[in-house]
Amino acid sequence: MAIAGTALAQTATPTPATPKKEGKPVTWIPGGHPNEVGPNGPAYENVRKALEALTPEQRKKFQENMIRWMNLSPEEKKALRDREEVRKKFMEQEINAAIQESGLQLEGERREMFAKRYTEGRRTIEEQLRKEMNEKRKPLVHELVSHLRNEFASESVAPTTTPTTIQTASPAPTAKP
Repeated sequence: MAIAGTALAQTATPTPATPKKEGKPVTWIPGGHPNEVGPNGPAYENVRKALEALTPEQRKKFQENMIRWMNLSPEEKKALRDREEVRKKFMEQEINAAIQESGLQLEGERREMFAKRYTEGRRTIEEQLRKEMNEKRKPLVHELVSHLRNEFASESVAPTTTPTTIQTASPAPTAKP
């Protein structure tokens, strides 16, 4: 989302530090590379195609997320980028471990395809486990709430039936000399 947000939300501006190429102006966006973003860049085209492929509901959700992203403070954006970077590094380690465990010797395009398929499979597994955990959690939470309701209901009744348990604040007795 950060890449799409960068490509769509920020305006590409020429920078004097970046040399110009013949025929095409060089553009730069923080975090991007020259000529990768902007109306004629491949990153912009990829984002446009991806957005066109979304259902209306997915587009609406994307738009809501984009607005939320744009309203975040720079610190919050950095925290989310850092978290995403940690997630990517972790997934890379998981992919490397899976390749090693499989005993396969993969290079280049085959390694990328393995990584893509592994990532998709992991996402499916994680969603399935999340659903299973939610289903197991529901009755346990319901049981907990019932237990707490009974516990706290009995406590709330106790003070009204026994006035001796209610204490009022009164000044401490002073010792007389």
